[in-house]
Amino acid sequence: MKIKQYKAEVLIDQRFLLAEGPVYIEDKNTLLFVDISADRIYFYDLNTGTLDSICTGQHVGASVPTKSDKYLTAMTTGVYLVNEQGMQLIYRPDELTDNLRLNDAKCGPDGRFLFGTMYLFSGVNEPGSLFSLDPNGTCKKLDVTPRISNGLAWSADGKTLYYNDSETGGVDAFDYNITTGEISNQRCVHTSQHTPDGMTIDEEGMLWVALWGGYKVVRVNPVDGNIISEVPIPAKNVTSCCFGGIDYKTLFITTSGEWDKESTGGGKIFSAVTDVAGVKTVIFNDNLWSEGDIVRR
Repeated sequence: MKIKQYKAEVLIDQRFLLAEGPVYIEDKNTLLFVDISADRIYFYDLNTGTLDSICTGQHVGASVPTKSDKYLTAMTTGVYLVNEQGMQLIYRPDELTDNLRLNDAKCGPDGRFLFGTMYLFSGVNEPGSLFSLDPNGTCKKLDVTPRISNGLAWSADGKTLYYNDSETGGVDAFDYNITTGEISNQRCVHTSQHTPDGMTIDEEGMLWVALWGGYKVVRVNPVDGNIISEVPIPAKNVTSCCFGGIDYKTLFITTSGEWDKESTGGGKIFSAVTDVAGVKTVIFNDNLWSEGDIVRR
């Protein structure tokens, strides 16, 4: 089977350390992404081409927009609500040790915010976890023990969760209970010779998986595990991707500039126009929460 290729263009010609977690904010026509190692959340206005950021003061794994116009953010020491005025600690898992940090996270179609942990220092043998934070404020640990928690995506009916533990080299699927948020029946749907990092899903149910060490994003059929198409990227370590734009047919792609001295595009942000639309961004509903105290300014 011939693999279709899409062409990527540089969107932001700046070398970020570890760009990750792209999210398209539709009402602002803005691309949100984070630089984990630089402790920043970035906002790229697609209308004006301007780039703004918020410094968090600690590693930030992922961030999503909320209905109160803040950003629910997974960071080293817990989940925070963040805006330009400060940060409010929302939840710190009891399992979070000094050797772990929060990593990838995403808001699902059922409104829950799933976030995972991974080791903070190389050589750490502690396993990570995957958590589910409900808009009512309750949080629970899900039944999986990853090493590097990454790459969340849901099927259109919300009944299947796709998930990457980057250390295993595989993309897994779970049955997802949209009522309780529980997961079960773990199985592998795709195995790569490279490292699956972040991913997203399109309206046809195909997964778009960023490959760390693979110079590309691949479009995978989760039914048979085959690669249908790919987006070559002039960066060794491709970290994540999301759909956005007016018709949600633009794929935004993040890369890492750290540990990459051999490629010209390492650390830059790319975009590729596709012929299929992706799923829309889910806005987390934080309206049930009280304002609380700002714990850092």
